[in-house]
Amino acid sequence: MTKECLTMIINYTVNGPFEITGDVNKEGQAEIIDSFLRTQIGAGSDIRKPDYKDTYQISLQWYPSNDRIVASCDTGNYGLRDGILQEVLRKTLRET
Repeated sequence: MTKECLTMIINYTVNGPFEITGDVNKEGQAEIIDSFLRTQIGAGSDIRKPDYKDTYQISLQWYPSNDRIVASCDTGNYGLRDGILQEVLRKTLRET
């Protein structure tokens, strides 16, 4: 029996470390983040005010059956979410 989706949870500390947990392997983490960010190109701006805090959590769920990625976060703003994901992607690619 295969899983419906694979999940990765990113706990990102501003000016500090980040941690990725879940059931996505190291190679898949960068691929899922990159694919998700590509879907956000042209999505428009998010005028909501970001939530300012020290640590943020972003969850990405990848559904292999239709290659859909669903995101949830506590950033309050998609621009902040995507900026954090870009930083995590950059650092993840540097580690591999």
